[in-house]
Amino acid sequence: MGLDVDAYTHAEDAWSAFPEGDYDLVLTDILLEGVMSGITLVRKIRRMQGEIGNVPIMAISGFGNKSRKIELFHLGVNDFISKPIVREELRQRVINHVTSYQGLRELRAQQKSLHSLSMLDELTQLFNRHALREFAGKYFSESYRFNRPLSMAVVDIDHFKQVNERHGYEKGDSVLTALGAWLKRFVRDIDMVARWSGEEFVFLLANCDQEHAKALMERLLSRLEQFQPSGIELTVSVGIATTNAGDEKEHTLNSLFDLADSAMYQAKMAGRNCVELYTEAEEVEV
Repeated sequence: MGLDVDAYTHAEDAWSAFPEGDYDLVLTDILLEGVMSGITLVRKIRRMQGEIGNVPIMAISGFGNKSRKIELFHLGVNDFISKPIVREELRQRVINHVTSYQGLRELRAQQKSLHSLSMLDELTQLFNRHALREFAGKYFSESYRFNRPLSMAVVDIDHFKQVNERHGYEKGDSVLTALGAWLKRFVRDIDMVARWSGEEFVFLLANCDQEHAKALMERLLSRLEQFQPSGIELTVSVGIATTNAGDEKEHTLNSLFDLADSAMYQAKMAGRNCVELYTEAEEVEV
C-alpha cells in the first residue's frame, strides 16, 4: 500500500514508540506477547492528552463475540476486524481511516492557523484588539482574586502622521513592523502587548504597580531613542492606570483603558515623549 509501518510483537515496545511516532493509524491485536495486552495499549493511548490521543485505532481479534467488541468500542476503538483477515477488506479500512485522519489533521492545522491570524495584527505581528479582549479577562480576574496590581500602559507614537507625510505610507508601515517586533521583545513573558489601533499600542503588565510600570515605560522611552525603527527617530507618549485593592468597582479592559488613555493625553499636553500616571484630576481635552 506504500505506507510506512512500524511493527511490534510486544505492546510494551509499541507503547514506548508511540508518543514520538506521529502515527496516522494504530492496528493492534488483542492478544500480544508480553505482559501488556492490546486492550491495555488502547486504554493508554486514549488517556493521552491532545491530538495524539485521538489517533484512529483498529482492533484485530480472532474472538468475534459481541461483548468483546462492545468493550473495545467503549474504550475508544474506531474499528474492529475479525480473523481470518480478508486482505481487501483490511486494505480499504486502512485507507479510509488514514485518509480521514490526515484530512482531519489538515483541517485542524488550518483552523489553528486561521485562529492565529485572527488574533494577530497583520502589520506588526503583535496581538490585535480582538486578542486583547479575548485574554484580558484572565489578567483582571487574577489581579482581583490574588490582590495583585495590574497596570495598563497606553502608548501612542508622537507625530506619526508626519512620518507618513514625509516618508510615505510604505515607510510608515515598515516603521510599525519594526516597532512591533521590538515591543514584543521588550515585555516580560507574563505581560501582553497589542496594537490597539493605528499608531497606538496597549500593554497589560501583570503583578506590576504604578511605580514599577512607570519605570518600565520610562526605560522603553530611553531605549526607543537608540533603536530608531526602520531608521526613523521616534518618540512616544505613555499613559498608565493601575488596578488597586481598594477600588470601589472592579475594572474591566474598557474602564482601565479609558483611564490610561486619559493619562496618555496628559502626556501629550505635557510636551510628549514622557510618561504620565492617571490621577483623579479633571481630564484635559486635546
